[in-house]
Amino acid sequence: MIEKSFNHFIRLNYIFFNWVDFISACVKLPLNYFRMKLFFNRLILLVLTILLVSCGSGSDAVGQTNDLKNGANKFVFTYAGLPQKPINVFYNIPAGDRTNMPIVFVFHGKERNASDYRDIWTSASNQYGFMVFAPEFNDTDFPGTNGYSLGNVYQDGNNPSVQTLNNESVWTFSVIEPLFDYIKGNVKSAKTTYDLFGHSGGGQFVHRFVMFKPNARFNRAVAANSGWYTVPDGIASFPVGIVNCPVSDANPTSYFGRKLYITVGELDTNSADPSLVHNTAVDLQGMNRFDRANYFFAKSRNYATAVQATFAWQFRTVPNSGHNATLMSNDAIKLLFQ
Repeated sequence: MIEKSFNHFIRLNYIFFNWVDFISACVKLPLNYFRMKLFFNRLILLVLTILLVSCGSGSDAVGQTNDLKNGANKFVFTYAGLPQKPINVFYNIPAGDRTNMPIVFVFHGKERNASDYRDIWTSASNQYGFMVFAPEFNDTDFPGTNGYSLGNVYQDGNNPSVQTLNNESVWTFSVIEPLFDYIKGNVKSAKTTYDLFGHSGGGQFVHRFVMFKPNARFNRAVAANSGWYTVPDGIASFPVGIVNCPVSDANPTSYFGRKLYITVGELDTNSADPSLVHNTAVDLQGMNRFDRANYFFAKSRNYATAVQATFAWQFRTVPNSGHNATLMSNDAIKLLFQ
């Protein structure tokens, strides 16, 4: 577009120059008069064109070069698989050498409050020198549990079928790897891996991401205070298990061998929490988040042993914490950076 505009400008300049010569010959005015006037006009036009080209080049490069500034801010990421669903990404980049800064993705819960999660992690980001990015999966474009924490794997994750299995390109889980590449390109990062943290509904997203995207480039993943789980025990069907879903075809070591931390606050025991899901299938995992986390980890470890898979997952109880995003984040920060 810019190149075409510039070429058009050159052609107009050429035509204009020849018309000036023609007029000067017809009316017999001093040619120097017209040439002097033409010189200044062309000089002004040339400067304006250079400015236009420079501005245009900057616009074309948004999202491809260093347009992410230091400090707390946000940008809009458009994933090619879901071009009609742009995602606000809240972030903090501390001062320092960006090329070697660790990259952390933080995932909100049911409230879809990504900016709050960015804020929770900003102080630690500045203190320990890592970049934090909190994508916002809003409830309009990624509605309900299915659109977000179940990954949009099925058209209706609570009633999955072969016919309603979505193409992997439109899974919510599929946003993260391209987002990582987008960030790397912006900040010229040399990092080849990233870390993940999710709390509550974000914890659900993270532990399922590990299973549905076991070859993703994450280093460590922390799933905190998840409301309920997709349990890899080879018995239950999706969404409470992995039978009859894409994970069932994967080598169990591919996800059991990754660094996943299941963390839960020791006080997250309120079974009457209105945001906690209760139904026959989910309640088999326990009646509160603390019990469900223990159930998930024990079942996962037993299944890994049964199928002789490498098991690298770890369990962590956080003292004096209930369902609290700040306290669970602080524990994850200690785990990852202290």
